[in-house]
Amino acid sequence: MTKEELQDKIRGSLVGGAVGDALGYPVEFVCSFEEIRAKYGRDGINVYDKSFPWCEDEKGQYKALFSDDTQMTLYTAEGLLEAAGSGRPIVATICNSYLAWYGGQVGRKIRIGYDSSLAGIDELNKRRAPGNTCLSALLSIRNGREPVNSSKGCGGVMRVAPIGLYGASHGWTLEETARLAGEVAELTHLHPLSTYSSAALAVMVQLCVLAEEAIGTVTFKAIVDKTLGVVGEVYGPDAPAMGEFQRVIRNAISLEDARLRDWEVIENGLGGGWVAEETLAIAVFSVIRHIDDFNACMICAVNHGGDSDSTGAVAGNILGAIVGYEAIPEKFTESIQLKKLLLTMADALS
Repeated sequence: MTKEELQDKIRGSLVGGAVGDALGYPVEFVCSFEEIRAKYGRDGINVYDKSFPWCEDEKGQYKALFSDDTQMTLYTAEGLLEAAGSGRPIVATICNSYLAWYGGQVGRKIRIGYDSSLAGIDELNKRRAPGNTCLSALLSIRNGREPVNSSKGCGGVMRVAPIGLYGASHGWTLEETARLAGEVAELTHLHPLSTYSSAALAVMVQLCVLAEEAIGTVTFKAIVDKTLGVVGEVYGPDAPAMGEFQRVIRNAISLEDARLRDWEVIENGLGGGWVAEETLAIAVFSVIRHIDDFNACMICAVNHGGDSDSTGAVAGNILGAIVGYEAIPEKFTESIQLKKLLLTMADALS
């Protein structure tokens, strides 16, 4: 794989996640696909909603907003890069970056031992429906206490893709990537299903980036199988809830050919994506169902009555790593918020 190919895949994953996030953000709290269809038409939301809160660039052009999912993803990347450049411990440094994000959410500058360039970007620190578990856990850390919860919410899995991207470009083993992503998720979410889902996403992204051949459904199934094997080895096949995690993800794969519409499969068979394993399952289903069509995959991933921005973000992370940035339709890339920053951060990870 050439440097250019690697760079394109890493760009694709980071920008793809932001695209799925921004497409799904306006319908995050809509209760069902029927309600989405009532507003956006028979096929649901399929382009950025210009009636939703949005921002303008310096030329006054429309830019689609992404949510706290992509905000925290970028802070994950910043923490990784800061640790690599300074020799600081990775997990602690990523935690410090999250504290900088938390400061932006509550309107308070927090000293973290280094200058966070992201903390100075106003549009990146506006409140975009931040998760309560992330906020409460980071408040505890800020106050010198260990977070105490049993949350398996998707606030861990939706932010760890940069770990798989960095692992792909820096020769990490899959086991190293899995452990680190799990530990980073555990900064805020302490249920094992959050840990496993986060580890799995990072490994899946790394495998997709490093694949030398074109990835079709058969290859992607093999990637999912390998990912589940790695997670099982790292945490143990008999670890609490490991069997449940494996069943949920394998179920998503098994529904590839279900004779139902996408939203029916998701709402009736995969859940709402409010919890980590469901978020990953919906993303995996959307990717395998539409692996040759980024547009259709994003529409599938966000059109359901659940956590649409998170499922869209994770699906975008995965499929973007498969197809690369240049394959993402311009209707998505040209209007995404902070596109230049996303590309700059992706290039730093590569």
